[in-house]
Amino acid sequence: KGGMGVVLRALDTRLKRPVAIKRVLNEMARSKKALSRFLTEAQAIASLNHFNIVQIYDYGRDAEGPFIIMELVEGESLQEKLKTGPLELEEAVDITCQICDGLAIAHEQGIIHRDIKPANILIRDDNNQAVITDFGLARLAEDGREGEIVGTPAYMAPEQLKGEVSPACDFYSLGVTVYRLLAGRVPFDGAGFF
Repeated sequence: KGGMGVVLRALDTRLKRPVAIKRVLNEMARSKKALSRFLTEAQAIASLNHFNIVQIYDYGRDAEGPFIIMELVEGESLQEKLKTGPLELEEAVDITCQICDGLAIAHEQGIIHRDIKPANILIRDDNNQAVITDFGLARLAEDGREGEIVGTPAYMAPEQLKGEVSPACDFYSLGVTVYRLLAGRVPFDGAGFF
């Protein structure tokens, strides 16, 4: 459960496979901006096909509101993994390279994530594969440079704090994430930005 939605484990009864269903929380389902971000997330993920990016299977709406049906990634978030302390150098480098591979595909498609952080990276149990999730703040690079300031302050690039968006914002956030993987903390906490 996050600030905007909740992700549920479910079973696709037609294809007999486990899936993840992401729903907008009740109070957010009334917000046009939140619903727009939710649709943006569905469209952004649907246009990407890479094993380091969570796959989307369907998008819809029912009496409870909109939902996205996605691949179920069995494992824990990188944030959960870091609760036991920093990672060994080799594992941190491996995970970072995988995130770079996923981001490269997104950026090739003109999609900027805008919220790269350990909570939005899942690590598969079976093969330690990193999977980028939560494209709820994603933005198309072609939408222009100016925009609303969104993201997690401790991971945001200075230009992102000014409303400017480019792939460099994702790489800055990735740099902060790498620092956290190795040091067990972020280089600064982002306090005082707002």
